[in-house]
Amino acid sequence: MPKSTAPALDVLVLGRHPCAYLAATLLMEKPALHVAHATIPNEREPDRLTLINSAVFKLHKPLEKLQKKLEMTPVYGVAFLADSAETRGEWHGKSAAACVAEYSDIRKAFCNFAKEAGVKLLTPKSLNIRRVDENGFEIISDSQTLHPKAVLLAGALPAELGKPLALPEMFSSDVMRRYAFIRLKGAGVAAIDQKPVLPMSLDLDSKLTWAWMLPGDGEVQLAIEQPLDAPIPPAQALQKWADVLRRHNILKHDKPINAADVKVMEIPAAGALSREIVANRTLLFGPAGGFYTACLEDVYPNCWSATFAVDAVRKALKEPHLQDALQPYRQKWGTTLGEYLRGPQQNLRFLLPLVYRNPVMTARMGESILQGKSVVR
Repeated sequence: MPKSTAPALDVLVLGRHPCAYLAATLLMEKPALHVAHATIPNEREPDRLTLINSAVFKLHKPLEKLQKKLEMTPVYGVAFLADSAETRGEWHGKSAAACVAEYSDIRKAFCNFAKEAGVKLLTPKSLNIRRVDENGFEIISDSQTLHPKAVLLAGALPAELGKPLALPEMFSSDVMRRYAFIRLKGAGVAAIDQKPVLPMSLDLDSKLTWAWMLPGDGEVQLAIEQPLDAPIPPAQALQKWADVLRRHNILKHDKPINAADVKVMEIPAAGALSREIVANRTLLFGPAGGFYTACLEDVYPNCWSATFAVDAVRKALKEPHLQDALQPYRQKWGTTLGEYLRGPQQNLRFLLPLVYRNPVMTARMGESILQGKSVVR
C-alpha cells in the first residue's frame, strides 16, 4: 500500500522536551508557518523534580498563564553546606528566586500549550529520514510522508537517523556530566521551611562535586553532578550527600540509599559552547544542542534557545539558500544565552571560604545558581 503524503511543511520540530513544544508554538504566530511537531520514537527521560528559573514564563506572553496552572514549590534562596555541620552560608531573597516542579507536569503543560495554538502533534512509532536535498526533506512518520523545508531538532536521534542530517559528533567527555538523583517521599522526610531554600554542596567530599536537595510536595529529591569518569558510584555519592544533610539537621530520612532507586542521566553541561549546532537544513536547540547551563539548569536555557532557533529559521526560509541562511544562528544566541550557559567560572577552591563567610558572595553565588547571574559584578 502506498504511503500517504502530507502537504509540504515549512518546519518539522522533533523532540519531547518542553522547548520543542514551545518552538512549534512560536512558529504558529503570525505570520504562521506550516508546522508539525513529532516526538522521537523511544526517546525517554526519567521523571524528576527540576529547578526552574521563573524567567521562562516571560519568554512568551501566553506562557504567563502556565505559571499559574503548574503546581510548583517556590525556592527563596540557597543554603550552601560544607561537609562539616559547623560550616554553612545562606542567602534568602526577598521573594521567590526560582521554583521546583515535576518534569512530566512541565512537559504536559507545554504540550497542551502547543495543542491550543493549533500545532499538528505527531507521536510516531517509527521515523525514517529518507532524503535531504536542496528542496528539503523526505521523512516517513509511520505511514505518512512529510516534506519539511527545515527541521528544528531538540531530541536525540539514533545514529542511523542522524546520518542524512550530517549531525555533528557527539559531545566530548569533558562536556558530559552525570546527573544522578533519588526521590524520597514522605511529609516528614526533611525539614523544610514555609519559605524553603535550596540546600546545596559545592564541594561534596572535598572533590568539588555539586549536590542539591530539591523540595517538592511531600517529598525531596537528592541529586549530584559528577564527571562521567568519577570513581565514586552515584549511589555512594548520594549517600555522602544524605549524610551531610543529616549533619545539618535537614534530612530526617535515615535509611541507606538504595542503588536500585537511583536514576542517572548524562547531560551536556554548556555543551552548546563547544560544538557546531547547524546541521543539514537543521538547527539543533534544547538538549540536542547542549543548551544546559554549567549548573545543569534545564528548562529555561533550553526554552530560551528555542526562541533563537525560531527566529533564525523564520529568516532563513525567506532566503534563496536556506542552508547558508541558517549559519547566523550561533551568533544570534552567543552573546546573551552563551554568557548565561557558562555559569560560575571562578576558582571555587578560592571562593568557597567567601561563600561560607561573606554575605555578599553568598548572595551572588546563590543568584548565579538559581538565576544565572554573574558572580563578578
